[in-house]
Amino acid sequence: MNKFALLPVFMLLLLTAKAQDRIISIQHDTIDCTIVSINNESIRYELKNKDGSVTGRFMNVSQVAEYTRSPQQENSLKPQKLKIKKQVKALENPWSLGMNIGGSTMPWYFDNIQSLADMPDYYNRLKTGFHINTSAHYMLTGFLGVGAEYSFFETSAGGNLPTQYITSMFLMVSEKYHQYMNYLGPSVLLVQHPDSRRKFILSESLSAGVLFFRLEDQSNFPNIDNSGYTDIKNNTLLTANSLSAKFGLTAEYRLFRNISVGLGGDYIWCSLKKANLESRGSNNTSSSTKDQALTNAMKITRIDYSIVLRYHF
Repeated sequence: MNKFALLPVFMLLLLTAKAQDRIISIQHDTIDCTIVSINNESIRYELKNKDGSVTGRFMNVSQVAEYTRSPQQENSLKPQKLKIKKQVKALENPWSLGMNIGGSTMPWYFDNIQSLADMPDYYNRLKTGFHINTSAHYMLTGFLGVGAEYSFFETSAGGNLPTQYITSMFLMVSEKYHQYMNYLGPSVLLVQHPDSRRKFILSESLSAGVLFFRLEDQSNFPNIDNSGYTDIKNNTLLTANSLSAKFGLTAEYRLFRNISVGLGGDYIWCSLKKANLESRGSNNTSSSTKDQALTNAMKITRIDYSIVLRYHF
């Protein structure tokens, strides 16, 4: 047989081999095949078996590093990088719920009162109290979240004060105070992880909102007349609201995947310039004043120190 008679057969086999498509995976596996179709999600291809049959398969585009198509399907044999849309990885725990519980102090509470020397000692109890702060934030990224904060503060004071009616007569006047503050506002949460294992968490929160103030006063004092004396009760209610700002800082340790605990502090600024006053006596007399301008602004700025519990989900 003429050896040149086999040359067309070898050339045909060589062209057929070169005409095959090729897929290279991200694991560097090479697949010689026939590419049928390509879309944004997968590549569909066919493999020719030894018995002449064809097996159809597909591969997710995220597993493909590059591919080459035959001249019949594309004008160029150059390998092409597959354009895959970059997927944004969703955060494992996008929500963060926090609770702070502890004590509070208002160091500038009585700065607007001129005669501090005339005040009973038990008034100082109104400067310190108990608070609960809660927050909910949605984490836009690993370090930035947006949400809202709520804070509740409560304190009380009471005592007896001797009052001189005549030279040789002292009668006791009793007072009881209950004070409440509620704060609500949107906030921004900033989170840092100083260690590589992401066990320690440093958080800062910035918020601006409204603070609602309520002070209840119940007093009982004797009234002396010709027939003797009777106890007179008087209830007074002072309410106000004002714009406020809140800054918080916490240091936490992640005990479990979803729970972290730590210590924190908050600084809540607020100054009252107007207030509402209602008064009711034991003889059903009452009076009220709305939006009364205060002679000196009432400084109810406070500092909180807390135990922090945070849940991530």
